[in-house]
Amino acid sequence: MSALLQRLAQLMPRLRCAPGIAAIRPALFSGGALLTLLLLGALLSGCEQEQGEPAPASPRPVKTLILDDPTALVERRFTGRTEAAQRAWVAFRVGGEIVELTADIGDRVEAGALLGRLDPRDFRHEVAELDSTLEAATARRAHARAEYRRAAELFADGAISHSEYDRTARQREEAEADVTALRARLAHARDRLADTELRAPFAGAIAARRFEPEEAVQPQEPVFLLENLERLEVEVGLPEELIGYREQIEQIVVRIPALDGAKFPGELQRVATGLLPERQTYPVRIAIQGGDEGDERLLPGMTAEVIFGADLHQATDRFRLPPAALFEYDGAPHVWLRDPEEGRVARQRVEVIAFDRDRVVVGGGLEAGDEVVVAGVAHLRPDQPTRRLPAEGP
Repeated sequence: MSALLQRLAQLMPRLRCAPGIAAIRPALFSGGALLTLLLLGALLSGCEQEQGEPAPASPRPVKTLILDDPTALVERRFTGRTEAAQRAWVAFRVGGEIVELTADIGDRVEAGALLGRLDPRDFRHEVAELDSTLEAATARRAHARAEYRRAAELFADGAISHSEYDRTARQREEAEADVTALRARLAHARDRLADTELRAPFAGAIAARRFEPEEAVQPQEPVFLLENLERLEVEVGLPEELIGYREQIEQIVVRIPALDGAKFPGELQRVATGLLPERQTYPVRIAIQGGDEGDERLLPGMTAEVIFGADLHQATDRFRLPPAALFEYDGAPHVWLRDPEEGRVARQRVEVIAFDRDRVVVGGGLEAGDEVVVAGVAHLRPDQPTRRLPAEGP
């Protein structure tokens, strides 16, 4: 009897679960009767039975992948910003004081349009001076030519010496050289005068302006940044595990979120061969071909999502899965298939075909549309309820 009472004392904390146990507990250590012990045994049995019932298992969160049609194009998305394919800082070729700027930021200009002028007075004076000097040199050349012709006749008649003939020939050649040099200097001066006017080298929009009228500018100092809006590009970085598929890209679409998600066809322009160390990616430039609407709202600097579609030439029963989706069971590779309606999982045996960079190519037992668990597979059991985790953003 004493042993039984000691056992009951050890189980006292568990007796709180039984209804009416408070009325019986005082009798336990007052000598107690056999009836009291029998009642306590029944109550203990009920408590143990109640505590032994397991609570319903809550659905386990899992990350899944919906298998796409393996014959469809595989899509990869990357983000970049639009840039003008043709852009240039426009500068005066000569220095001077700016007297007029006819364009400002945001203006659209045609090729050859006037953008600004410098004070032309010094350049005009230079042209006028050289023009006069050339006129005088031309007159001297005409005189030297006439003297040479006369000396040639006299030398033929033996009336003058050979040295006198050579002197007139040399004077004629010097006069010819003076005229040629002055013509070149005059042409250069006229070019400098023309360069006091700054004109757009191509059609585009003014993206930046660094000077104001009345300010002095040095030769070749940038004044305007001109961008060609008809040809825009996007540069994105492809990771090294994807750069090997560049020859299999069959479709490129550029999506612009700021334009209500408008999509434009893209064309692969060039792929850099050097890896950017800070980003561990290869720079790839995509030319935007323009949309069906010819949307003029498309501007440089906009965020762009570039969607690459590649044909990997996969068989109809082969799929690429993350290695974490596979586990071994009964000596063979398996995956967990999730029932999208009930959320319960079941094992499915697969065959490993190949390893492709960061993916495993598998076949057998899988179909397009199947939902495969790709993370946490070691913690699942057959028919276990699961809850799909939200898909991660791009």
